[in-house]
Amino acid sequence: MTIFLQILLSFFLTEASANSCSQHNPMAEDVPLCPSGGSKLLSENYPIMAATVSDDMGGPGYVKEYVTKVLKAQSQKPPQFFLAVTDETWDEVVREIKKQAPDQTTAQKWISGLSRVKTNSRWNWQQDYFESFFDAKTGKPVLREVQGYGRHGNAFVDLIKQSSKDCSFQEGKKLTNNPYKSGHSGGNIEAVNGLCLIGSDHFEGDEWDKYAKVTCENPAMAVQTPSDFLSVGHTDEFFKTLKDPTQKAPCDFSLAFASPKKALDLLKKNPQGRAFDFSHLTPDEALARMNQTPYTYICKEFSYSQTLKNNDPQKSREKRSRGVSQFLFEIILPPVSAGATVQPLKDAESRRMQEYLERISEGGIDDPALERSRREEKYARLNRRRALMRQSGMIKSSSSIQDAMDCYNMTNKDLAELIEEDYEFKELNASIEEATQKFKKELLAKVKNSYPQCNPKTVELPDLFIGEMDYDSNPPRYVMGSADSIFPNPTNGDIVQDTFILPEPVNPAFKTDIDSSIKNLGLKTDYIDTHFAHSMNGNLHCSSHTMRYCRPQGGTK
Repeated sequence: MTIFLQILLSFFLTEASANSCSQHNPMAEDVPLCPSGGSKLLSENYPIMAATVSDDMGGPGYVKEYVTKVLKAQSQKPPQFFLAVTDETWDEVVREIKKQAPDQTTAQKWISGLSRVKTNSRWNWQQDYFESFFDAKTGKPVLREVQGYGRHGNAFVDLIKQSSKDCSFQEGKKLTNNPYKSGHSGGNIEAVNGLCLIGSDHFEGDEWDKYAKVTCENPAMAVQTPSDFLSVGHTDEFFKTLKDPTQKAPCDFSLAFASPKKALDLLKKNPQGRAFDFSHLTPDEALARMNQTPYTYICKEFSYSQTLKNNDPQKSREKRSRGVSQFLFEIILPPVSAGATVQPLKDAESRRMQEYLERISEGGIDDPALERSRREEKYARLNRRRALMRQSGMIKSSSSIQDAMDCYNMTNKDLAELIEEDYEFKELNASIEEATQKFKKELLAKVKNSYPQCNPKTVELPDLFIGEMDYDSNPPRYVMGSADSIFPNPTNGDIVQDTFILPEPVNPAFKTDIDSSIKNLGLKTDYIDTHFAHSMNGNLHCSSHTMRYCRPQGGTK
């Protein structure tokens, strides 16, 4: 009988019970007031009541790491977790909590806050198919599905069913849009207190204005971000509202922006450092990653650059002045077919990604974060260059493994020279820097107008992009929808109490700088390896969703 009771108790603790939401009282005096007069979105300086995550792409490893890091960062009043996972992942999460909790009582408390979302649609991009708002009367989360997203099956229906049962969350009006655009996705919608930020991601005509009215409610509080340079143009790929624990609400926030200029400066200041560090992986796993996007783009560019230098220094100088694309197409004719793309090594991570792609393909689903047509165009362009160079005799046949090894051994100096010697590469990042700095200036002015008592701190986080320039425009600027982040986006993370959980940066010099910058804001950092998402043009924030709450105006209890 004793064993039976233990088993029964374990069941209730690990799957049936759910009590973390009850620990969060929106009427408590220490909860920041809900924004007034603006949108009903909450930025990440507000506390988390619940979070959702899936094992669709990252597998059990990602889910258990995300859950335990969030629990450690918010241990006293942990959030409720809605897990869209398999039995295997559920069991691994429970075991990991028991292993990492400081004591048995805490472990039971954390485990009791796990809710299983029973669904056939374990969609990875939890940030994109819905957005979290707040109820002005209760301060609790209201979940609104992105109408037209259409790739997530029953994920939202099943999430609402479980979250309304365990936390009394309400479903709000759908975020209507016609026709659907990638910019409608939740990752393109961010907030700075009452300000509502929506990226320009390939909207045309008055489409952005229409969607801002639906999403932001008060158009005067809407701010457009320059997300249209990205192949997956979402605001969270280059901007983040952080918390400022040294300030009182409503000024308890700071702002982070991705900066190519800072990234290039760091490469130059740390010339002998590794450009790409996967020392936590086996050699085969590291090479597999270098053969996957986005790193394969850089590896091919590096191969072309080295070939040009070795073949003819004068041609290398021409490349610096005009860009490798224009140079190759001018000197080599006629065109030839691109050939096959590089196939990644079949390590466990690669197999899981391949299974994911096959699954969505068989289901007739197009992954919006993959942006398949744009990615295929980029592969074709890169392979076309290689074919043209091989035809001219400028390069000999070589294995993709050797190319990946050479690329993996790049130093920061190598990468900095690659950027500066390729005019298009350098100008692209300068164009993106100009756009983000302009956005920063406009956002700060809007913040000052809306919150004149606040002087938020700002921080620039290093990131670099690869894409194409439009030299027919005047002045030349990036080609819309062409850019991918080379490194995991440092803004694409989650603020959990006083900790910023973000993707492993890959570059050690970048990581040191991020640690220092975030520490200066009064926050701690923690990292998760999110290559599974980065290779699909998303990241940690895209692959999770935190549901936050606030204190209604005039309410205490």
